[in-house]
Amino acid sequence: MATTTTTATTTKPIVTGKANDLNLHVNAKLLSQPVDRKDYDNAVQIIADRLPKMSTVNAKFALSLGGGHQPLIIDTKASPPTMAPLEGSEPDDLDAQVFVRATMVKRFTDGIMDSRYALNWGHIYMISGPVRIGVKFGDVLTGFNQTHPKLSDVNLSDLPQPTEDVAQVKRDLETWGYGLVKNALTGDELTRVKARLMEQAKGEADAGIGFFDGGEKKPNQRVWCLPNKGQEFIDLLNNKTIDDFVPDFLGDDAILFSYTANIARPGNTPMHMHTDQITIQPPIRQLAVGMNLMYFLEDVTPEKGGTLVMPGSHKGNLAPDDPYDPVDTVAAAGPAGTCMVFESRLWHATGANRVPGSERPVILQFFVRPWMRQQENFSLSLRDEVFEKCSDRVKGYLGFRVNGSIGGVHGFQPEGTIVRRLNKDEFIDHQAHYGDAARFANALVLKPSTMTDIVLVRGPQTYDKAA
Repeated sequence: MATTTTTATTTKPIVTGKANDLNLHVNAKLLSQPVDRKDYDNAVQIIADRLPKMSTVNAKFALSLGGGHQPLIIDTKASPPTMAPLEGSEPDDLDAQVFVRATMVKRFTDGIMDSRYALNWGHIYMISGPVRIGVKFGDVLTGFNQTHPKLSDVNLSDLPQPTEDVAQVKRDLETWGYGLVKNALTGDELTRVKARLMEQAKGEADAGIGFFDGGEKKPNQRVWCLPNKGQEFIDLLNNKTIDDFVPDFLGDDAILFSYTANIARPGNTPMHMHTDQITIQPPIRQLAVGMNLMYFLEDVTPEKGGTLVMPGSHKGNLAPDDPYDPVDTVAAAGPAGTCMVFESRLWHATGANRVPGSERPVILQFFVRPWMRQQENFSLSLRDEVFEKCSDRVKGYLGFRVNGSIGGVHGFQPEGTIVRRLNKDEFIDHQAHYGDAARFANALVLKPSTMTDIVLVRGPQTYDKAA
């Protein structure tokens, strides 16, 4: 029977042992803040109610719920599982130390947040021990009870291979959650896009404004908001692969959630396993909200940072027990010019590049349904001169096309209207409302653009940090 008696103390530190904050998202100040006794007691009672279901955690661990209270010792190896406040020193046979702020416990049980997302953003903090323990503890609280997909259940010879057969890629996408389009880029496209990307990456790095990740040494480089950074990237939004897959999967009004590049370099560590819709909380597994198109700008191999995937993990209540352990994954590989097409529910991660002196540059066009909030707020970040020279097709992808009642500017515009930011003299203000409104009547609808050129961003001397 679970014990819910609580003992307050201020003598024991909240965080002890080796910190395991893999993404540096933990708010250390928040960890040390005192927790209200009512919130603490409520969290303890909720955990006690869930305790009979915690045998799946299969661990004995200390759980801290916040400042001013002793940790709880939870033993899910016992039958039935037990829980009691810590008295004296922590036992020597603990498998882990876990921190979950008391107020988060109710949010988990209300189904607001998945435990893997919570782990990534510091709401579940592994002070020590295997990450799996914190994840499975969170699963019991949320009730999502997601199952780890096993590679042993997969016939590896059936997995997708690069092909020009669009119908086969669509079958692979349906079965495995990803497919590989061979020769999605022509030789000329490949040369131009790669040269422009590497020039931009070097310019940002040299200017001290590059973005780096991929482990402690941060060897990987990401280049954000590609529409601002070259005609080559605008042209790539007319690639046939988009037309072959995106409308069929997402409809005719899909928009870009993000448009970026990822250059994986030697010395990186695999990214944490994630889905591209993990930011949707609580998680939605019944519907894919997006499709990612990843263009290989060099040959990609498992040794060179090929994207790790859990084949078939896009359907069903599936998720890795430990998103930081790439067990049960395979690396998607293919020659330069290949486009990896994968849907947003697939569990995947950037792989480790183990080839000295190499780089694995890829372009990522992530399309989503038009009602999704974009990761890149193109309506603010897109340069004015770039916007003016984009086609209506590209403007639509960037989020400037009205879809139903979504996406208007300063009021309602008809379906399909291409909108833009207002100029200073076009805002409907007090003066306009009382006598000068007529000149604003047609201010919001753009005529189709006939211009095709674009101002390129070349190197650090012209790269605007604020862009």
